Amino acid sequence: MFRRLQHLLFLVIVPIPVLLAADDEGILLPVPEVLNAAARQMAMPELGESRIAQIMERYYNDSLGGSDQWEQIKSLNVDGEIETDSGILRLSAYQKKPNLSKLILENEVARNAITLSYDGEVAWKQLGRRGKPQIMDPVEARRFIHTSHFGNYLLYPFAKGKTIRLIDTVPVEGAICHQIRVDLDTGYQVDYFIDIRSYLEVKVINSDKVTGLTSSIVYKDYTRKHGFPIAQRVENYENGELVSRLRVEEVKINSGVMPWMFEMPE
Repeated sequence: MFRRLQHLLFLVIVPIPVLLAADDEGILLPVPEVLNAAARQMAMPELGESRIAQIMERYYNDSLGGSDQWEQIKSLNVDGEIETDSGILRLSAYQKKPNLSKLILENEVARNAITLSYDGEVAWKQLGRRGKPQIMDPVEARRFIHTSHFGNYLLYPFAKGKTIRLIDTVPVEGAICHQIRVDLDTGYQVDYFIDIRSYLEVKVINSDKVTGLTSSIVYKDYTRKHGFPIAQRVENYENGELVSRLRVEEVKINSGVMPWMFEMPE
């Protein structure tokens, strides 16, 4: 059951681009004629005048607060409560740029807990507070590493190993959304549904082309913390089945989250 909760974490100046032609799967994000290392490392570069570029820049600015705001955010600490068929779990989640992630899930009634973590190189887990830490199996690690990316895959649009395209404008969860698809060289396909009015994420679908698993996340009741959007309620589905609901209680930004916290104990 704990494995099914990993997708709860949430809870990107180049020369003139070359416009790419539309195809049956949507309109590709234009790629600059000259794409250097600096451009690949920009979370929110200038994208040009195409429709998908304008949508993504609206998302960067209206939703995430722009590049200056994004650069100020280094880490997140989220506390909350997860409701599942098996009961209520307490959640403490930590994320630090660029991809460090740690979840502590605790069943206060049964008095047991599990820790899931990725330190940028090794994905590991620990059953119980005093259990022996162990490296995750490849399938479990693959999934957890995918979700450990800070922010989302719309950021750093020119990073190696990804293709971004606009699919359509569609109704989702009572809102009209831009559907933007990111194909990753890891074998994941991620569909983001961005509200056309608020430019907040309404839903995200992660499709693993290697394992065949499809999971989706629905975000509700947004608030802002230091200008950063935080969904206070998050629903997690697998293959269309609701598996959990998260209620966020407290969010801390840049609050003493250090790299050593993600390392596997000896």
